Amino acid sequence: MHACAPAADVFRVIVVLTIGSATNGKPANHERTAMARAIDLARHRQGRTHPNPPVGALVITRDGRCVGTGSTQAAGNAHAEAVALTEAGAHARGATLVVTLEPCNHAGRTPPCTETIVRAGINRIVIGCRDMNSAVRGGGIEYLRQHGVEVVLETIQAAVDLAQGHHKLCQTGRPFVTAKWAMTLDGRVNVPAGGGRISGSAAHQHVHKIRNSVDAVITGAESIRVDDSRLTVRPPPEDGRQPIGVVFDSLARTNPGARVFQSEAHTLILTTQAAPLSRVRTLEEAGATVIECSSEKTNRICIDSALAVLGNRGLTTVLLEAGPTLTRAFLDAEAVDQCAVFVAAWTMGSGQLAPISVSELHKEGSPDQAMHLVGPDLLFLSDERRYGPGAA
Repeated sequence: MHACAPAADVFRVIVVLTIGSATNGKPANHERTAMARAIDLARHRQGRTHPNPPVGALVITRDGRCVGTGSTQAAGNAHAEAVALTEAGAHARGATLVVTLEPCNHAGRTPPCTETIVRAGINRIVIGCRDMNSAVRGGGIEYLRQHGVEVVLETIQAAVDLAQGHHKLCQTGRPFVTAKWAMTLDGRVNVPAGGGRISGSAAHQHVHKIRNSVDAVITGAESIRVDDSRLTVRPPPEDGRQPIGVVFDSLARTNPGARVFQSEAHTLILTTQAAPLSRVRTLEEAGATVIECSSEKTNRICIDSALAVLGNRGLTTVLLEAGPTLTRAFLDAEAVDQCAVFVAAWTMGSGQLAPISVSELHKEGSPDQAMHLVGPDLLFLSDERRYGPGAA
């Protein structure tokens, strides 16, 4: 869809939707049902389409039949609208297109979706979110109206949420950052004596679901040294896609034999000018792309500089899974958009402290913040920083 954009799980079925008449430029009941399906299509493509956002689309005939579904393909391939219209074929003429994000009106690696929509003969389009990309914003809607397509724009929060990374990248040049960690009730984050994990198996599985939905996973060189983290989704998803691994390593000390280099996904090592050239070359020989970032006086990587580097590579969503030092640095730099914290119902008594304590999580929280059980552990989701339509 929109460079600055996940792809088609196409359901090759014809669904008859309950018809409801639309009034006052609002979606009809069957169009709202279709929008919910489009959002689900897009959600299944999260993490698979950067630099484009995950978008879902359905084509509905006048008698309420769904004749085409689609979601954004990998970058450079068809957008959601094109996939749905191709499946619909001749049935698209005079039909309604339901799409989660405003169609693009500019040519990139694919033709403008607006032109494809007009050529297909779509009579009406229902859009769940305006695109904040300056190359699109309002232009797609204007083009469609100028070419006789009835446009219904109703901001759907679920559609806005799906495009948070896209909106942030377009507005700031940086990806949307979720910081995740696990801690005990007394705020300890170090691995228990004798190995194992702080949180349970259900929380562990949930983390892999999050990894499966982001473009990249960030960690620090110390986490690689201590844990030999792979930063992958396990078990591997059916499509084989893995998030890009990103290691903050100011002196390029990462072991070239580390498991992060054995992943199917590419690995980025972010370093500084202080890194010896010999170490940089060794990491490149291990298969990594090494990128020099601006540094602070302590030779630590400048967080904002690093995120700008990731944004320039088109990454829209990243998961920070690092130790307390790097996580605290992200928090201090106000670079975290959302926290996902697993709290285990036991105490350790000593060890490394989390970036934020349990009491601070509650104190800084709001009534809208989500807390729910994942197995025996409590998952705390902080209010995410909002980007896109309606954001402050």
